[in-house]
Amino acid sequence: MSPADDSSYAANGSRASKKATYTLLVIKVLELLLLICCIGLIDSPAAHSQARTFITPRVAALCYVTFGSLIIYTSINLIMTMFGDATPWRSATLWSLVAFVLFIATTALLFRDWSNTKMLYNWHPNMQRLDFLLGAASVSLVTTIIYLIDVILTIRFGMSGELE
Repeated sequence: MSPADDSSYAANGSRASKKATYTLLVIKVLELLLLICCIGLIDSPAAHSQARTFITPRVAALCYVTFGSLIIYTSINLIMTMFGDATPWRSATLWSLVAFVLFIATTALLFRDWSNTKMLYNWHPNMQRLDFLLGAASVSLVTTIIYLIDVILTIRFGMSGELE
């Protein structure tokens, strides 16, 4: 190949790489916003239920660990992307897959606790905290779907050579 062919090849690869990078960057920002919403919604039912249990302690611990650790990871990933240091696509896929599995477990347990709490009492529990619990479970379900999309797109862009 001549040097002119090499430079045109690099230019075409960088355009596709920018498309892949910006697509995954938008998904990471959306994931971070949804994670912040999840941790904000779960706080009231998990921490302020002295009289009644709205969420079991193990589920609350799983939620805080999942949401907190993924907020830290996503923030670090966004900061690295802003400074031009890209995570290898296989590592990013692994982290997104772990997040997807954690969110499946968290979502299922949150919906289970919401259903059990709703049917547990003869009188109506504090509906505001029960609504927060349902909201956290719903946002967690949406975040699970976003992480699945992240896994699929990262694998697609990585296998096609658009990511490093």
